[in-house]
Amino acid sequence: MTVITKARRYIELLDTARCNGNWHEVPDILRKISKHAPTEKALLLVAETELQIVNHVKKRSESTASSAAQDSEHLLGRISPVLSVIEEGADVTQNTFQAQVCLSWLHWELSEPESAASYLPQDLHNVVSLLSGNGEVLSPWTEVCIMKAGYLKGAALESLSGVQVAVEAMKPLAARVSIPTSNALLSPQYLFWSERLLAKTAGCTGKIVTAQGSQVTESTIEFALQSFRAWASHCEVKQGDPASTTDSSDASAKSGPKASTWRAYYDLLSHILQKRLPYIPSSEGPKQAQLVSEFRRVETICENALLRNAKFPKASSSNHEVELWVEQVVRNWQILCGPEWQDADFGEGGRDALSRNVLDILYRAATKTFHSTLILRRLFQVHSALAEFDLAMRALETYIHLVDTAKARAKQAGKPTKEIEDVNTFVRTLSDGILLVCCFGTYQRAEKAKQLTNLLERALTSEGDDKCPSPQLNGMSSPKHTELLPVTLAGAYRAIGIGLANWSRWTAETETRRDLQNSAISSLEASLAEELGQDMNPASIFALSLMLAETRDLGGAIDRVRLALSSADVMGHGLLNSDQISYTGERDLVPLWHLLALLLTAREEFETANHICEAVLDTVMAGDTHDGKTHAGERHQHEKYSHPSTDAGGKHNDTGSEDTELRKKESMLELRMTQLSLIEVLHGPEAAINHAEELLGHFGRVFANIGFLEPDQKQKAEHLAPPRSSGGVRSIRGSLFGRKRVQRDFDHEYGFGMDGSSPPRDRSVSDCSVDGSKPPIQVTDENMIGFKERPQTAMTRSSSLRHKDGRQPQKLHRREGSIGKAIRHRSLERHSKSLLHPHKPQPDPTAAKVQDVSTSPPYMQSPTAKHNGSVSARQSLPPVAHNTKYTKEPPPIGHRQQPPLQDIRLPTAGRHDIQAKTSTRFSKDHIQRQALGLLTKIWLFVAGLYRRAGLFEDALGSWNEAKQQAQRVEELVAKQESSAKAFADPGWGGAKSSDELWADVYAERGYISQAQSQPFEAMEQFEEALIYFPDHIRATVGLANLLLDIWEQKLPTEKPEVSSLPDVSSLSLSPLDVSLHGNGMAKGTSNPAPPPLDDKDSPEYLDRLAARDRAYGLLSALTKLGTAWDDSEAWFALARAYEHSGQIQKAKDVLWWCIDLEDRRPVRHWWNVGSGGYVL
Repeated sequence: MTVITKARRYIELLDTARCNGNWHEVPDILRKISKHAPTEKALLLVAETELQIVNHVKKRSESTASSAAQDSEHLLGRISPVLSVIEEGADVTQNTFQAQVCLSWLHWELSEPESAASYLPQDLHNVVSLLSGNGEVLSPWTEVCIMKAGYLKGAALESLSGVQVAVEAMKPLAARVSIPTSNALLSPQYLFWSERLLAKTAGCTGKIVTAQGSQVTESTIEFALQSFRAWASHCEVKQGDPASTTDSSDASAKSGPKASTWRAYYDLLSHILQKRLPYIPSSEGPKQAQLVSEFRRVETICENALLRNAKFPKASSSNHEVELWVEQVVRNWQILCGPEWQDADFGEGGRDALSRNVLDILYRAATKTFHSTLILRRLFQVHSALAEFDLAMRALETYIHLVDTAKARAKQAGKPTKEIEDVNTFVRTLSDGILLVCCFGTYQRAEKAKQLTNLLERALTSEGDDKCPSPQLNGMSSPKHTELLPVTLAGAYRAIGIGLANWSRWTAETETRRDLQNSAISSLEASLAEELGQDMNPASIFALSLMLAETRDLGGAIDRVRLALSSADVMGHGLLNSDQISYTGERDLVPLWHLLALLLTAREEFETANHICEAVLDTVMAGDTHDGKTHAGERHQHEKYSHPSTDAGGKHNDTGSEDTELRKKESMLELRMTQLSLIEVLHGPEAAINHAEELLGHFGRVFANIGFLEPDQKQKAEHLAPPRSSGGVRSIRGSLFGRKRVQRDFDHEYGFGMDGSSPPRDRSVSDCSVDGSKPPIQVTDENMIGFKERPQTAMTRSSSLRHKDGRQPQKLHRREGSIGKAIRHRSLERHSKSLLHPHKPQPDPTAAKVQDVSTSPPYMQSPTAKHNGSVSARQSLPPVAHNTKYTKEPPPIGHRQQPPLQDIRLPTAGRHDIQAKTSTRFSKDHIQRQALGLLTKIWLFVAGLYRRAGLFEDALGSWNEAKQQAQRVEELVAKQESSAKAFADPGWGGAKSSDELWADVYAERGYISQAQSQPFEAMEQFEEALIYFPDHIRATVGLANLLLDIWEQKLPTEKPEVSSLPDVSSLSLSPLDVSLHGNGMAKGTSNPAPPPLDDKDSPEYLDRLAARDRAYGLLSALTKLGTAWDDSEAWFALARAYEHSGQIQKAKDVLWWCIDLEDRRPVRHWWNVGSGGYVL
């Protein structure tokens, strides 16, 4: 073997040793090269310098500062020889390039970035091209030096000139990494330096994206994502990736820099998600699904690296890095659970699996922290979103305990400590807890809400240093909190008001209820103070209006609701380009519209209330049907980084209806029932029955995908109809009007025309599918007639209800036993006389209806009443008035044209804080249970319509349907729970318990039997209802009235064997015939004569006395409960019991209270607005 061959062989061995990192072999190889190739001085000098640099790096990590400084002096002595080698090289050769990189590396290790950058070529990419341009094969060590040079150049420029310059220098070389040319490029040193180059490139690009914010270009984001993905797929990175292997190799020792790069990767994805930046996936397919997949993978790796390196803190300190990580994870989770995302985007498990994963992250993070209030607060929020309310309340209680303990320690020490929670955060968390309990808790948890309310009041008082303006009955002084933000303070007052209102609803202390209601009203008014900036918050306005309605301040409640619905802020003007626009805004405001309709019924504005119900329902249904079309333009901005999931055929899967909250679905169905009640009041129960199929069909649509239907019933989900005995969809009218007992001329009295002469409008389930255009907004004149002065263009209740013989009906079809029939008789007569114009026949009933809406005040119209979006719908508007010529003044906001163009866009509801946080997602079992409970209520409602119409066979058919649904609820509870107590426990979420549903079923059966002149059968049904639910209002009142009938000798004490019962008209189906017993003025009856004294010891008298006393006991206990404090039927029955017990003064007092309750009573109870109570 010749000397040249040996020299070439040893040079190759030197490259191999350096590429493999075997530096301990380098000295021996250098000795052999100097022997066989003494002319390779430059190669020997560079290799010796590199060896010394490696030894310096090792010693620096192991030795002291003095020894490291001494070793640095030895390195300084190597600069001149290497520099001379560089200067001697006239041409760019591999040896010269290696010398440049070696000298730059030396200065970098000596913390001299400016010198490190200066000794490298200005254009690295050009130099690399020159080295390989002549067809010369680059040595493996030269390839390593190229990667090393790219990293050193970028790192030095980052510290000198910023990340933008550094990225421009590293970008060409980073692209070279993904194009390997030989197996030699898989050497350890090449992998090490190429990984550092990619990491530095990705990290700098991620900083650029974060710094530029929303101004960043899509190409920059794409390069940043490509850089991180290239780094993540690097062999050096995969070896330490916990997601791909469980082997803890030596790479774990180098996990520090990798962990920071993984965190930067996660920060970039979080920034894209939170700022809604364009997301460029790595392959074809749904963007959202790929973003979630990439997110979950990076999140898992980041968490493993963080928890592996984190240590449990001392009791006096906190693990700040872990808490920052938790906060970032939760913020991302809140966005991913927003309305822009669907379950299909998250793969198997959907949002629930995502939330469960966040819960696991929180609990694992808690193992690396000590009493972290942040983690407990986030646990409360995530458990609440998963409808795990018991665990959420435990987390909240622990959070409150830790905060109170920290405050006590700080007070004892006389100085604040770092562990005290921020006061704004603490107040907001307490407010969320109050709203949670009031919204989803039942009367059993009302006391917990009151405790949290008291705690929040104390927190505000202590925060204000006794200057906190606590809500006073005479108004609210201006807040003086220095640290609390206005939005926090407004939310706190709203929570206090809702908490007090909720307690006033359920408390058994009658004497404190009025004070609680006044305090609640004061707090809610304080939350709407102008200085807090939340004066148009719909959630506060809804709670305040509902509270005013319950206290019978109808004018104030209507004014508040009107202001909220007509406000530009609530209707979304100025928010059309905001990221906070809700695509389900119409559903958010359904409870407000429902409350307005009930308020109008309490003022006997039945026609206007009916129009509101119809228009709101049409709008919501149109939004459900054409959601993808009507909001296509608004969704375009969100499709930058995501788009709705698509199926295999590329068609959009619109699951907006499926994602609608359970409470929103329930509120829409409650509004539908209110609409039927209004039709019953206006046109009789027969007309309402004709529309019952719409109610059932609406239920079938909104709950079509929850999976509780039987297999043979799935095809009939959207065609639910009244029972078979009623004859089917189109034969309902035949079953109603083919019977002789029906006395109404339906064709004459029922119609939506202004004169009542037009034929009835048969609306079936198919009629609910409206066309794509929403109802137009009828433009009204500026000088519109006010609410009090507007013409009565609609039929009043008294003028519309006439029998065939033309006589006025003697009673109105409302809830059984309503004493309002007697109280409102005169007011109805006055109302009928107030018609300013006679009804004129209208050729088009639909046009007549729209005209009626247009003549109503703005707040009475539908939210989108008959919108016409065409250009021809615009009306000419005058130029905007200016003191100078309008061309010299800036145009008004939203109108760049002059004269301005009329804005005919549909209003879009702004979110404010409605659902600003992550919505609560109940389990499928809970949704099934609550949906079946709601279906039971619907069938009982329909049975009541049939009963009041005298169609008892159909009423029993509907009752049987309700019974079947109650049975299914009982079966669901039995499958889910193992305790018998579960049947009586309503749980969280606002659903009724199984026992209460059975009580509702048996109570309605009792009223059906009572209407069929079967009072003793009715008593048995009422008794059965009270066995299931002892405090059931309707069953108690029904049973008590029959017991009092026994005392009055209208009924025998025992059920007779032969059917010789008195006529049903003489029984107390309603208290109308006894409403004036105290004065002895009942028509056709007189006070029953008391039995002779010698008969008081007879068994019959004792039975009647026991019936009277039992009725008194039932009613006295019932009216002391919070659930019946405003139930006029219960109080009126109690007045009867007082009267028959000889307590005349008490009877008079109770009767006056009944008059107060009935004077402004809505067609349905206020609590039917929604299951969330005072929470919108």
